[in-house]
Amino acid sequence: MTEYVNRAVRVVRAPRGLPVVEDFRIDEVPIRPPADGEVLFRAHYLSIDPAIRRRLPSTSSAPGPLGAVAGIGDVVLAGVVPAHSGLDGIAVGEVISSRHPDFAAGDLVRGGTHWQVYHTIKGAALDRIPRENRASLGDELGILGQPGFVAHCGMRLVADVRERDTVVVSAAGGAVGMVAGQIAKLAGARVIGIAGGEKTEYVVEELGFDACIDRKTANIGEQLDELCPKGVDVYFDNVGGSITRAVFDRMADFGRVVVCGMISEYNQDESEVGPPLRPVLRKRLRIEGFICYDHYDRYPEYRAWASARITEGGLRYRNDVTEGIENAPAALIGQLSGHNRGKQLVMI
Repeated sequence: MTEYVNRAVRVVRAPRGLPVVEDFRIDEVPIRPPADGEVLFRAHYLSIDPAIRRRLPSTSSAPGPLGAVAGIGDVVLAGVVPAHSGLDGIAVGEVISSRHPDFAAGDLVRGGTHWQVYHTIKGAALDRIPRENRASLGDELGILGQPGFVAHCGMRLVADVRERDTVVVSAAGGAVGMVAGQIAKLAGARVIGIAGGEKTEYVVEELGFDACIDRKTANIGEQLDELCPKGVDVYFDNVGGSITRAVFDRMADFGRVVVCGMISEYNQDESEVGPPLRPVLRKRLRIEGFICYDHYDRYPEYRAWASARITEGGLRYRNDVTEGIENAPAALIGQLSGHNRGKQLVMI
């Protein structure tokens, strides 16, 4: 096999709160040739997701809430071996060599679990990407990949968003929130986003939300009272914390709270205390978390729908691309600090 250099990002110490670049080291690691049923591919893009923070080692002995956690000295673990398909994967790239009958050198694929350039993985844990999508390969980790599908599952399958619903989406300028709000708009709902800084203008002017509250400068409760005088029918929660408490107090009778993410807690050792549950009884609320893994059979349906909307211009998205695997730690830190402008990717 031709010699390739495999660069990777290792964890060298457990972060305290928000990670810093000194918690990581760039290193060269061996490339394992594929065994029977496996594929070796080179990543062109890596997905940087807030949940990666919960897979870094902890300063305490408590296991991370996502279960699998990288140890000190390990290559950053950004996902688990997919149970069903490469939709779980954190990289897209090109097959170098294959010992799986469904893949050949030159095929484009999605999969992988670690922050490194070359990945040797079972073919069953990969998705093939159409060759014609090479020019927009990064979208396979965003609007056409897991973030877009998560938005679809939460807004359509869990919330069952309806015409004339009032919908609030937190982290509205993020990888999932961008799509979730547009799905609600296409269903005929009135959509209010919550985002920070420049993202608020983007959410309204480019994505078509009806309004967006700036979490950095506004009194969120007062703004919700003004924008949602009859209450909130659907809250798509990406953040938890104080923003969720403000929305929770303003839910309408029979409202639905969709729990998608808890980014406000990812840098904390302990979870925050949530809002009082009295309104759940009084307002007959439904609160439901979800995992997109439970709905894999619906992914082809979503992909076909999203591809058509993108072609028509009815569904918009943006990627925030950082160049070089050596800059992956800084990209994660920026995302956890709210500095990303869309889906955060690293181009290799």
